Amino acid sequence: MRKFLRDRNSHGSPHSSELSNVLTAGFVEENGCVLLASQARRSNSAYNRAAIHDDTGYECFINHLHVETLEEAFEFAQQLNKALSEQFAEIFVVIVFFDEREATVRFHRLRPGEAWLTDNLEEYTEEGIAVLDPN
Repeated sequence: MRKFLRDRNSHGSPHSSELSNVLTAGFVEENGCVLLASQARRSNSAYNRAAIHDDTGYECFINHLHVETLEEAFEFAQQLNKALSEQFAEIFVVIVFFDEREATVRFHRLRPGEAWLTDNLEEYTEEGIAVLDPN
């Protein structure tokens, strides 16, 4: 991710109206998981929740959005991080992925004994990964 961040526009980028609508729709809590309301509604009701082995994996599955540019992804991720911290007392992990073509933003609640990423982000060689500071 460091390689991609060096080339990143440091001024940020306004996010699309679609991403603004995602933030405006807010969050829902479902069986101990915090989900983007817009994504929870879009998820297939026939989806087998048991197929994901833990709540962290389920949140990451539901709470992911594809974004066209890295700049837009970081701007959205920062706004998402802020919205989560304003609404919930728990700590959330907001993650930005970039593969030189597209960015993806995901999040999950920080839970003891559960992790969605390895500790060493440099092990991921197919894409750059950044985790936003929850503060």
